[in-house]
Amino acid sequence: MNGYRLLAHILMGSLAVAFLASCSKREPKVEELRAYMETSMGTIVIKLFEDATPKTVENFVGLAQGTKPWKAKGEAEEKLETFFDGLTFHRVIDDFMIQGGCPLGNGTGGPGYQFADECYEGELVPLEGAIENPEMGMLVFSKVLRPHLQSHNWESPIEEVTNLFMEMNRTRSAEPLVGKTVEEIQSLVGSTEKLTRFQPTMHPLTGEIKDDQTASIAFQQLIRRHISENETPAEEVDELFKQIQAAQSLDSLKGKTIEEIKSITGIDEDLEQPKLLGKVEYGTLCMANSGPDTNGSQFFIVTKKDGCPWLNGKHTVFGEVIEGMEVAEAIQKVDKDASDKPTEPVTIVKIEIKREII
Repeated sequence: MNGYRLLAHILMGSLAVAFLASCSKREPKVEELRAYMETSMGTIVIKLFEDATPKTVENFVGLAQGTKPWKAKGEAEEKLETFFDGLTFHRVIDDFMIQGGCPLGNGTGGPGYQFADECYEGELVPLEGAIENPEMGMLVFSKVLRPHLQSHNWESPIEEVTNLFMEMNRTRSAEPLVGKTVEEIQSLVGSTEKLTRFQPTMHPLTGEIKDDQTASIAFQQLIRRHISENETPAEEVDELFKQIQAAQSLDSLKGKTIEEIKSITGIDEDLEQPKLLGKVEYGTLCMANSGPDTNGSQFFIVTKKDGCPWLNGKHTVFGEVIEGMEVAEAIQKVDKDASDKPTEPVTIVKIEIKREII
């Protein structure tokens, strides 16, 4: 092999090695499930969180494609038709959100069924036995009493159910159900369905307080508890409490650590919190509901730049807008009536679901 051929051979070998090395450094291709929501004002492209919220995404995709059975209000027969095509954004609020997915166009309709939230990491467990607190009471109301009342136009033929509902309205809480049992409430309406509730997986709460949820836990379980248990609170705790009261905000806790708050309150018990699967932030796609585990077909896209942290854990976050956010922002600004319904309908023309390699 002469000198020129040897040099060419070496160069070709070096280039091959460099090419293979560059290939090995490339990011692996991933699949992404996307919804192309064509509206009368433009197209919004949404990445769906099928790994984090599989049941919610399956429901949305099934309704969009017409592969999930649903019932129109007042009809007994199920349909296998695309659900969202032709529906409107029935509620739009500037600097908050745009909401759609109601077949009646007024926020009261759905697909004829409801399903559970996917807000936190955890698992489903039986919903049974004594109703221990108002939160559990509201869940039983949502799963047992609400469907019964809705099927009778909110006028139950059962006197005890009517009395319970009236008392709940009077107290504006589910407190009237506390002390009863799940089985007792089911028996009232003749339900024998095996009910479940979501039990979040709890994680240790340590380190810096960075968000509203952590601040709220620190306030309730450390600051407020110390204040209620001590006639003369520690000076640092009292000062912090006054700051929170004056500001009507927990922001003064942010930047501090859980360990610091424990130290000044003298409370050394372990704190825990559930892990959120998604925050209600700008551009996210979330399920609308009327209480825990009452998801159906209605959804909203967040247009508030700072997000809506007060809704975290209350609404399943199952996607985010990756293209066309300007369309959502334009929709939020259309003329609307006193109920935030656009005076000129803004329509969902169709929703196409695509699995794409990126």
